[in-house]
Amino acid sequence: MRTRTRLLAVLLPATLVALTVAPAARAGGSPPEAPSAKADGNAAKAVAAYNEGVAKVRKADAMGTVASKVYAFDYSARPDGKALREYEQAIADFARAVSLKPDHKESHNYLGYCYRRLGKLEHSLASYDKAIALDPGFALAREYRGETYLALGRVAEAEAELVELRKVDAEQAAVLEQSLGLYRDREKQAASGR
Repeated sequence: MRTRTRLLAVLLPATLVALTVAPAARAGGSPPEAPSAKADGNAAKAVAAYNEGVAKVRKADAMGTVASKVYAFDYSARPDGKALREYEQAIADFARAVSLKPDHKESHNYLGYCYRRLGKLEHSLASYDKAIALDPGFALAREYRGETYLALGRVAEAEAELVELRKVDAEQAAVLEQSLGLYRDREKQAASGR
């Protein structure tokens, strides 16, 4: 028991650091885009809407709670009201972007991310599914979809996602594998009454 407590005392801070240092880099997916000179009017408007949404997500993530970063799939720890409003506003931006440019995989991915942060997990899955349909090798969307499966308790589907993710991106696969491990540990603790 003491060894397990000491191990948790060592691992938990390391996990917190790992999960709080990278969220801005991982959040949603790709960085803001610059409209190309050749972009048509709708594409340029879509990129502008996407960039507005990215800014709101980054602002909301900065307001996020540490607890929600410990377990990416634990949505009982909710962002505060201001962050929730930013995610909701970002959803409107990303929805506008995909209405103008339906094949914009990054906007679909960010929609999934925002819905996931709001706890709307089925909407989140639908958005990740669209992003992955557009690009089956879109590793971040696959990793986030795996996290969403965990949030829904659909471990077998998260494991299947990990198998696919290992084929396209070892780094994102490691993130999902870590989340699966944390999920299993938490389930074991709950089952043992701790």
